[in-house]
Amino acid sequence: MKALTILVPLIAATLAADVKHPGQAGNDNIDLTAAVFLDATAIQQELGASLGPGYVVARIKAMPKTGELMRIGPDDFVLISRKNGDRADALSPELITSRSALTLKREKGSRDWGQQWNQPGFTGTGTLKQEKAGPDDAPLLAALKAKILPDKDTKEAIDGLIYFSFDSTKLKTKDVALIYKGKGGHLTIEFK
Repeated sequence: MKALTILVPLIAATLAADVKHPGQAGNDNIDLTAAVFLDATAIQQELGASLGPGYVVARIKAMPKTGELMRIGPDDFVLISRKNGDRADALSPELITSRSALTLKREKGSRDWGQQWNQPGFTGTGTLKQEKAGPDDAPLLAALKAKILPDKDTKEAIDGLIYFSFDSTKLKTKDVALIYKGKGGHLTIEFK
């Protein structure tokens, strides 16, 4: 138990050495340390590849504390904005590099697009077209897969990146939080 008491601050210190605002949360089951990257330049430095606009990346270190196998993975985390309430689930590398498009068509007699889609009278249709990543996307896909937080059962500490589709243009680190809802319980990681 004494080793865990020493290891958690050591992980936090290592993370804090290159990140200005790390966040931490923990309970009797798990300790989490995280950093979020909102800026495209910071994301490129962390990932080693450019994601382009519209993404937020989180670096997570998770330390199970029960001594039993615990499932930990990207799907355990949700990114939220404290500023406007936006939420985002984690994305897989394949989803980021796929070429998807949703085409909506308004049928004759349907209401204007400005109205809520769930109102009676909406008769639009949608078609989702999804293609696999092309050869130009191979380096990005490889970088995303190499650095992602593994999704596995573990007794040991694991770390990696989690990717979110999120508009962060007007956000600061203090405006976002990570919510963890996994086998270790329910925790919120705040960033100061």
